[in-house]
Amino acid sequence: MREQFNENNSFKNNYCEVNEYISIQRYENESKITIYVSNEPLITIPSPKFPSFEYALQEVNDNSAHHILIQDNNITEIIFQKLIRNLDIWSKNDYDTQLLHYKIAFPLLKKLRDVGKTKFQIIFQQEILKRYSTSPLEVKDFLEQEGYLKLIGDFF
Repeated sequence: MREQFNENNSFKNNYCEVNEYISIQRYENESKITIYVSNEPLITIPSPKFPSFEYALQEVNDNSAHHILIQDNNITEIIFQKLIRNLDIWSKNDYDTQLLHYKIAFPLLKKLRDVGKTKFQIIFQQEILKRYSTSPLEVKDFLEQEGYLKLIGDFF
């Protein structure tokens, strides 16, 4: 049974559907977390973009989780819960890439664009343009190096 995101969930089932397109799963035996789009694995932590859970926690987290880490000492659970909440907020706010780490938001939007919904094509291109024009150099470099600027078409 797939668990829908609910603010009261404890996420002990290690799997959650954020919405009809996005789900996330924690694999305790392998110490990894994978984000899926349309049931296809897209982002895994740890990975080259997020080489460790500690790095992911710094990148994905706000400062409040540091004391949780000390109390709980289960970094995969902290990141899993944080990602579920962040993905839920992101999806409910029209996939605004400022609400989710750019190394997660842009690959997800790119994959969502492939789902075939015109909505995601528009959001994807708008977010690339918005973030490239307003973001720090680190984000601009990411968009350039990953080829996102080449994906802006004549749609607008």
